[in-house]
Amino acid sequence: MSPLDRHDKIALHFSGGKDSLACVHLLRDELHRITVYHLDTGDQLPELQESVAAVEAMAPHFVRIQGDVPGWIARNGIPTDLVPYASHPIGRMLGQERVPLVPRYDCCFSNIMQPLGERTSADGCTLIIRGTKRADMPHLPWASGEIDAPSGIELYLPLQDWTDEDVLGFLRSQGIPLSRFYADGLHSASDCARCSAWWDEGRGAYLRKHHPEIWADYRARLGLILNEIIPPMGWLRTELGHGQ
Repeated sequence: MSPLDRHDKIALHFSGGKDSLACVHLLRDELHRITVYHLDTGDQLPELQESVAAVEAMAPHFVRIQGDVPGWIARNGIPTDLVPYASHPIGRMLGQERVPLVPRYDCCFSNIMQPLGERTSADGCTLIIRGTKRADMPHLPWASGEIDAPSGIELYLPLQDWTDEDVLGFLRSQGIPLSRFYADGLHSASDCARCSAWWDEGRGAYLRKHHPEIWADYRARLGLILNEIIPPMGWLRTELGHGQ
C-alpha cells in the first residue's frame, strides 16, 4: 500500500529546487489528491520563480505561503554560519554586538520550516511529502514512514535513498528543463537570493556571474559578518600561538 492510500489530506512541500521538483513529477499521476505547498520567502531568484510558476501551472492544488525574510532579518539579524559571542542573547544584552547576527538554522526555521508546518497542520494534512535525501546529510533526523506522535502526521520521503545524480538523471529522463543553477555546478537552489549563510553552497560565484546587483548586496552582507568575526578569530589565533 502506498503511503498516499492511508491519508485523505496530503501535502507536498515544494521549495522549487531539484529534489522537490523530482517529487512533483514522480507523483504527477497522484497530484489530484495532493496539495503542493510553496513558501515564498520574498527574496527569490528569477530562476527559482520560474520553476515554482511551472509547478503551480501543472498542480491542481497549489498553495503559496507568502513570507517576508527581508523584514525578519531587519528585526532579528543577518543569518551567518559563524556567530560570535557578541551576538549571543547575553552579548546583546550587554551591548557587545555591533551588527545583529543569527545562526543559519534560526532564520531557516522561522521563515521556512515553521510557517510551512503550521499551515499544513492547520489545513489538516496528515501526510507530508518532502524531497529530503539521506545523501544530503550525515544523519537523517526523520526517516520516511515515521509518524510524529503528538500530531499523528506521517512523513513520506520518496527520494530518501536517491543521490543527486539520481535526481538529475530522473528529471532529464522526464524531459524536465533544469535550472542553470545545476549547469553551473550548484547542488541546490537557495530559497533566498541574498542568504548570507550556507557558505558551503558556493553561491557567490553564481551570483557574481548571473546577478551582479544581487551579488553586490550579498557581498555587502558578508562584509558585515566578516567585520564581526575578525576580532574573535584574531584572539583564537593568538591563543593557538600562531605568528609566534
